[in-house]
Amino acid sequence: MRKILTILSLSILVFSCASGGKVMTAESFSEVSIGMSSDEMQKKFGKPYSIKDLGEGEVEYTYIEKIHMGSRVLQERHYLIILKNGRVTATKTRDYSRPAWQRNSYEMQTSYNKEEKEAIKQE
Repeated sequence: MRKILTILSLSILVFSCASGGKVMTAESFSEVSIGMSSDEMQKKFGKPYSIKDLGEGEVEYTYIEKIHMGSRVLQERHYLIILKNGRVTATKTRDYSRPAWQRNSYEMQTSYNKEEKEAIKQE
């Protein structure tokens, strides 16, 4: 019985760690408020993807949300939060998407037979 409880406890620990960190979304980004401290930000939204020093006590936190279709990333949304002396002073977003001319309708299909895959590679 003790062995089963140990295995169960370890499994729960492993799966909770593997679930990933917090992810910024448009909804959670709307909860960022001017005057919020850096500590509050990181406690609520997790560690930013990057922190850029802008000089004169200002830093830019970047959080990234990736919007997927299957295994492909269709769009990235970057949430930028400017802090001065450890407090939020401004927020903005930037959307990045793959240009339509780069998309290939064949990529979006979910099933190919072997001959079709080879024909696409040769084109």
